[in-house]
Amino acid sequence: MKKHILLPILILILIPLISHASPATTRPQREAAVARAIDWLHGQFATDEIKGMSLCDATYVVALAGQNPDGPDWTREGASLLDRCESAFQSLTRKDAGEGAKVLRAALAAGKDPRHFAGTDLIAFIEDEYDPATGYYHAYNLFRNDMAIIALARAGRPIPAKAVDALAAAQNPDGCWGWPIDPNATASDTDTSGRTLQAFAAAGRPDHPAASQCIARLRAMQNDDGGWELSGIYGDEVSNVDSTALVTEGLIAVGWDPEGPLFTRDQNAVQALLSFQAEDGAFWWRSDQPGTLLLGTTQAIPPLLMTYPNEIPKPLRLYQSLVINHP
Repeated sequence: MKKHILLPILILILIPLISHASPATTRPQREAAVARAIDWLHGQFATDEIKGMSLCDATYVVALAGQNPDGPDWTREGASLLDRCESAFQSLTRKDAGEGAKVLRAALAAGKDPRHFAGTDLIAFIEDEYDPATGYYHAYNLFRNDMAIIALARAGRPIPAKAVDALAAAQNPDGCWGWPIDPNATASDTDTSGRTLQAFAAAGRPDHPAASQCIARLRAMQNDDGGWELSGIYGDEVSNVDSTALVTEGLIAVGWDPEGPLFTRDQNAVQALLSFQAEDGAFWWRSDQPGTLLLGTTQAIPPLLMTYPNEIPKPLRLYQSLVINHP
């Protein structure tokens, strides 16, 4: 009798355990791809191929990958990668919230005080760009506005409710967003849509109805190879690494799985992103146009290092993230 009772009891115990088991993680594969990309970036830095504000993009991803952009491995001719990021920002004749956000996220990731970086209080600089009448940190470029929201949130700064309302108000009739802040705009692009999803998440509203409405549109815009083009601009249905990375990052930020069935065509979004990587570790812009791209490489790294749904979060690997809450 006991043998007959134990079997169904064991099944009742095991079924919920099996049904809640997480799928195998692709984190090792993604981290290996990032390691190769960082090695390529190091070669570019050593030969002075990284210039301008791209130095801040590189600083950010190097720190995300757990390396010190201010250390000896990333120092050339007495100036570190982080030093060069500071200099690039200081040398700009015109600065806006978008550039400030790039430097702010780099400073935070590198463990520096953003209140005293590049000769600037970066937090105050970006917050001074905010227009309380409109809710925007940038007068005409939504992508740069999104960057400001994301960077400030990472610094522990509150995001005004008006800024969230402004994101929703900028939504196009198709459900997503394009870069112009223009009430007459109608065409959305994938890059800005991905960044705007991140901005909603950074502002504490990953479940905002406007963000949810864009998910279905992004699904419809996904190409058969699992990637995205900059829709509304080229219209040739050829995926590129920038758009694929930005959409993937946005999806994860608001809680969607880019490796799940909803975003799987011939392959899923992450497989598509990895397919752009060349043997030397850099990322191509498009599969039909071989050739490495610095911007594409720095944009591909963050979504590959994020924690995906059903993955156990790893300790932060930033070098070392600093949260400043000064008024």
